[in-house]
Amino acid sequence: MDNLSASKLISFSQWILDIGDGKISEPNDGYAIIEIPQELLISDFNDPIHGNVNSTYPNLMDQYNNEEYLQCKAILASTIDIVDEINAFVLSLVPGTNLFIMVYA
Repeated sequence: MDNLSASKLISFSQWILDIGDGKISEPNDGYAIIEIPQELLISDFNDPIHGNVNSTYPNLMDQYNNEEYLQCKAILASTIDIVDEINAFVLSLVPGTNLFIMVYA
């Protein structure tokens, strides 16, 4: 990893930690509006689930049997219903029904 990529990863990691620690949009009462930087948004899609899966798991059809490929990626979801929708979509793409991608709410 080059220095620029490492710096971007460190910056992103700190941003995620700050959100989790409630440091973004302070003060707040447990609810906050968080502005997501434009470069982190997935905006070129017709269906948000399809867009997120394609962005997070490019070449899924070539890599769905690659455990390392699947373990190093994650899609975060706000509810268990969305998790179920994402899993159902991914499973509809992959031959067979033995693949489970962990999506955390």
